[in-house]
Amino acid sequence: MIVLTGSVECATALAISERYLNDTSVVIEGQGRFATVEGWRCNWPYVDGRSHAESYLQCTDSAQNSFKIGD
Repeated sequence: MIVLTGSVECATALAISERYLNDTSVVIEGQGRFATVEGWRCNWPYVDGRSHAESYLQCTDSAQNSFKIGD
C-alpha cells in the first residue's frame, strides 16, 4: 500500500484493501472493479504510461485521500 494523495493511516488502508479484495459481500462492478468500501471508492484505474493490465488498484475517500494497492 502506498499513499497517493493526502493522509491515510496504514491500518485504515490495510482494512479497506482487505475488504475490497477478499470480502464477498462487497459488490464489485465492471471492468474497472468499481466498489465502495466503508465510504472509500475503490477501482482499477487507467494509469498514464501503463497498460490497464499493468495498472494498480486504487481507493479514494470523500476528502480525496487516496492509496494504491499493488505496484
